[in-house]
Formats: sequence, structure tokens, C-alpha cells
Amino acid sequence: MKNLSAEVVMSTLIFLAMFVFFSQVHPIVLFDGDDWNVISDARVGLPKWHGWNPIKILPETFFPICGYFAAYVVRPIIGDYLTAFTLTAALIVSIFITAYVCLFVKFIKAIFNFDKFTASIFGMMFLLLHFAIFLKHNTQDNLYLFHTTDADCYFNYVLPNLLNATLVLFVARVDLTRKFFDRMTPFAITLFFVLYLAIFSNVLSSCVLAIYVFVELMSRVKPKEFNLRKFFAANRTLCIFLIFWLISLLFEANGGRAQSMAHEESYILLVLYTAAALIQSLLLDNRGLALIIFAIVTLPFMWRANKDLWRVTKKFLLCLPLWTVYIILVTARAEATYALRPDVQFGFFFIVFVIFLTALGFWIKKFPRAALVLPILCFALFTWIFSGKRTFCPSTFNHVPESVCIQVSQHIMNQIIAADRAGFKEVTITVPKGDDVDNYPHPLYMGNNISRTLHAHGMISRRLEVKVQPDATLNERFNLP
Repeated sequence: MKNLSAEVVMSTLIFLAMFVFFSQVHPIVLFDGDDWNVISDARVGLPKWHGWNPIKILPETFFPICGYFAAYVVRPIIGDYLTAFTLTAALIVSIFITAYVCLFVKFIKAIFNFDKFTASIFGMMFLLLHFAIFLKHNTQDNLYLFHTTDADCYFNYVLPNLLNATLVLFVARVDLTRKFFDRMTPFAITLFFVLYLAIFSNVLSSCVLAIYVFVELMSRVKPKEFNLRKFFAANRTLCIFLIFWLISLLFEANGGRAQSMAHEESYILLVLYTAAALIQSLLLDNRGLALIIFAIVTLPFMWRANKDLWRVTKKFLLCLPLWTVYIILVTARAEATYALRPDVQFGFFFIVFVIFLTALGFWIKKFPRAALVLPILCFALFTWIFSGKRTFCPSTFNHVPESVCIQVSQHIMNQIIAADRAGFKEVTITVPKGDDVDNYPHPLYMGNNISRTLHAHGMISRRLEVKVQPDATLNERFNLP
């Protein structure tokens, strides 16, 4: 019971900490045009050939589900629409993060046979590394691996990242042989559905699972005895997953968003520029290099002393260059800076963290009394993250403070709600002035989208014709750039 309590306490603490972080410290808020559009624009849960986002089933279904749950379940309880969304989004993200860390704890416990308390300490360190990797001294707006650019991107990037990384930790621990789905148990059906959502989520997130599955398959190949039919039969589940993932790439490559990112410049030059920018970012612009060096120093000792652990670690090592090459080739189609986003680099650092903590676990297993320092290391890492004058960056467009985002969104909502109550069929609303032709983050085309959302969520009685009028005085009023 004591060991079970340690695991339950860790999960509860992680969930509560993440819920407070994403609802109070840096709340997930509705703000820009993309947020107001996608939150009520649910798609059919199937890939769509030549669609704008052909395969983004997970984000484009979960985000609207979050919106409807916030509007019709949470808002009636607390009485505030925007806060209801923040609490619901924080709940969803916190559940995903908790599951992610719990699967890491099960993974680390399985490969080292640690007790649950020690494995839980590793889980805490694993989570804290996500907040520590980009930290700089005494600076505002530090990035972290759960950071993104708006509420919409939490569902487009952060959740797919977490889901695919969680499945990597599951596949690394559980052998998905050809017989795994032979019996249609509730667990098998659920796992198949989760794998489906992982594939059809985001090609920049699903790659980490696909690459690990590929490496796992290659590790099972015996060149002298290889027979394609027998190999496929023995590894049917993993092979089918990889085939479906390749199909998802084909869908995405022929989608509207991918076609809109075409460049006139030479693709080779774009690849070289992206590679230079990404490699510098991964190795020099964060604290990950120290973790990599520690792991590299450990690997020769691991190879000599523990062949089974070496085989597990080697698979993750092989994933690093494959992930890097894949991301370079894909993001070069968009722009080099795209690869520098934390929510795009998530897969790389997830793998680095697993390798680093596996190396640390090797030394703890070799010198058991060293486990005494684990709580101290975890506590030191926690206090270091929150020491000094550092602050984390808001996950909002242009890093606008979340409180300001809420004020702006409330201002926009109030105008439309007032027009609906007055019986108007159309209304012109004022929004802050943006920098580009479309007036982003409150584009000229967002009026009918927000009207649709407010109507769908029961905030107005009917859809209004909404025109958007940029007003520079609002920038001064809300202290916006």
C-alpha cells in the first residue's frame, strides 16, 4: 500500500500542479482569430483528401469538444464563459501530461526494476526537465516544452506531442506482436483508437512514434534469416501502424495547407538553411547539450555492464538523427524558423530526456546508495527553475499577457452579445489594430467565425453578420503593441 500510495501521490501532485499552472499561472485563453474559429468548427473524425488540414483529426475534434464542454457543462456552474474554457483546457492538458509522466514512470520502473518511490522521483525529474531545458538567467518570457503560440496550438501541437511520446513509452515497454489485437478486449479497442488519433494528429508530432516503431522493427530484422512475409506476420501491428503513418504523410502532402507553403527558392538551399538553424538551436541555444554529454560518457559503461539496458537505450539514440533529418526536410517546406518552436522540438528533447534519465538510472542501479541523493536532485531542480528573477512566457500571440487577452476577448464578446440582445441582425465590432494586411491576431475575416462560436455555445440567440473594425485606440487602452 505504501508503494501504491507513492505512485498515486505523484500522479495527483503532477495533475494538480499542471492544472494550477495552465489555469492560473499561465492560463490557456481564447484570444486570436484561430482560437475563435476552430473551437466551434468540428470536423468529421476521418482524414480528408485535399482538405486544408487533411489528417488533423485529434486537434480539430478535441478542441471543439473542449469548447462545447466548457460552454454547456462548466459555464453554468461558474457563470463565466472565458474562465470555463480556461478551466476545461487546463483540465485536458493536465490529464495528458499526467498520463505522459505516469507512462514514463512505468517505463523506467520496468527497465530498472526500481521500487515505485524511486521510479516516481525519476518521473518528477522527467517533468521538471521540460520546464528547465530553455531557462536563462534572470530573464522574462522563458520558453518551456509545453509552450506554444495560442489556445488552438495546444490542441494542434502540445496534445499530439504528448500523445505520441506517451505511446512511444508504451511501445518501448510492451511488445505489440501480431497477436496483440487478436482478441477484441476493451483495452485493445481503446489502444487501437488511441493509435489512430496519434497517427492522424500532426505530422510534426506523429513522427516521434513512427520513427521509434521503425527503429524497433529494424532491431528485429535478422539479415541471414529474413523473410518479408514471415517478418510482416510476426510484427503485423507495428508494420500496419507504419503503413498508415506513411499514408497520413501522403494525405498531408496533398492538403491545402501544404500546398500553400510552396516556395520559389531552391528546396536544397532551404534544407541547408533549416539544418543549420535547427542544429544550432538544438545543441547551443538550450541546456540539452549537458544532458547529452552526460549520456555519452555513460554509454560505454552501460554497453559493457548491461547489454539489455544498452539495447533499450540504443533504440532511442538511433531516433535522434532520424527525427532531426525528418524535421529538417518537413519544416524546410514551410520556413526555417518553424523548426525552432518548442512545440516542434518537443520530440527531440523527449528522446534526450529518456536517454539522460536512463543513463542516470544506470549509475543509480550500479551504486544503489546513490539513490539517497535523488530527492535532493529533484528538489534542487525544482527550486532552480523558480529561483532568481525568471518568468515563463505566455502561450499567446506575440506573448500578450493572458489577463490582457481575456480583457480583449471580453470586449469583443460584449459587443456581439449586446447587439444580439438589442435585436440587431448585423453589427460592426471594434478590435485592436494588428500589424499585417489581415489585421492578425484579430483578422478582418473573424467576425462571422466568432458569431458562429458564440451562437453554437449558447451565448447569443442567433448568428449575426459581424464586421470587424480595427481601432488603434484599443491598443493604447489594453497596452498592446
